[in-house]
Amino acid sequence: MVHDDDRLLVEDKLKECITRHSVNGVEFRIVSNGKEHSLRIDAYLLEENGNTLLVGHAEDITVHMEYINNLNRHNSKKNAILNILAHDLSGPIGAITNLSELLHRETLNLKNEKIEKYLTMIDKISKRAISLIRNFINQEFLESEAVNVLKRRVELLSRITNATDEYLQLYEHLNLNFLCSANKEAIYLDIDEDKFLQVINNLISNSMKFTPDGGKITIYIEERDHSVLIKIADTGIGIPAKFHDTLFDKFTNARRKGLKGEDSNGLGMSIIKTIVEWHQGKIWFESEEQKGTTFFIELPK
Repeated sequence: MVHDDDRLLVEDKLKECITRHSVNGVEFRIVSNGKEHSLRIDAYLLEENGNTLLVGHAEDITVHMEYINNLNRHNSKKNAILNILAHDLSGPIGAITNLSELLHRETLNLKNEKIEKYLTMIDKISKRAISLIRNFINQEFLESEAVNVLKRRVELLSRITNATDEYLQLYEHLNLNFLCSANKEAIYLDIDEDKFLQVINNLISNSMKFTPDGGKITIYIEERDHSVLIKIADTGIGIPAKFHDTLFDKFTNARRKGLKGEDSNGLGMSIIKTIVEWHQGKIWFESEEQKGTTFFIELPK
C-alpha cells in the first residue's frame, strides 16, 4: 500500500527502528482503493519472551497535508506575484522620476514656482512609491527569517515548478525567458517549504533585476547520490569581481540598484545564506560582468 516514491523512506525508517528501537514522526503516503492518504507513524520495537514486536501509533494526516500543500502553493504564488509587481512597477515609476528631473532642468529658466512645486511633488511621490514597494517585499522576506524552521519531506521539483509558474506564464510580459528542468521526474528532500521557496523566489527576483530585456533565467535541479544541487543562472550584467567576497555579508557594499531602478537594502543575500545553512546546505556563485551569474545551492539528502 505504500506509495512507490515513499518506499525507500519507509524501508530506511524500519531499519532505523530496528537499530534504535524507536522512530517518531515518520510521514509517508499510502494508496488504498485508488485513493492517496498521508500517515504519520510513531513506531517502537519491543522484546517480550524471546519475541520481537513492532508496535506503534498511526495517524491519518491527509487533511492536514492537503491544507499545508495548499497554503504553500498560495504562498509561492503570492511571492512570485509580489516580485513581478515590484519588477513591473519599479521600471515605469523610475522612468517618471527621471522624466521629472529632466523637466525640472528644462524649466529652471522659467522661474515658475508652481511648475517647480509640481515637479518636486512628482519626484517625491514616485520615489516614495518605489521605496514602499521594495520595503514591502523586503519585510515579507525578513519576517520569514524570524519564524522557526519546520522541515518536512516534499517533492522539490514540483514545488519549485509551481513557485516559478507565474514567471513562466508571464515571460512575454516580463520580456525575459524562463526555463525550469531537472535530471529526474521527482526529487524528494526534507525542507522548510515556505522558507526555502522564498530563497528561490528571491534569487529569481535578483536575476530579474539585473537581466536586460530578452535575457534568460534558467533553473536546473540535479539529484546526486548524497545531495541535491539547484542552479539558478541568468544572462544578466553579472556581479563585479570587487563584490564577490562580500556579497553574502549583512548590509553588504555589493548592494546596487537594478537595471530599472529597483532598490536593495543589502540584507537579501545574507538572509538567503542563513536559510540555506539552516538546511545544512551551502550556497555559492559564479559570475562575470556582462556574461551573467549562476547561483548554486547544495542540500544534503
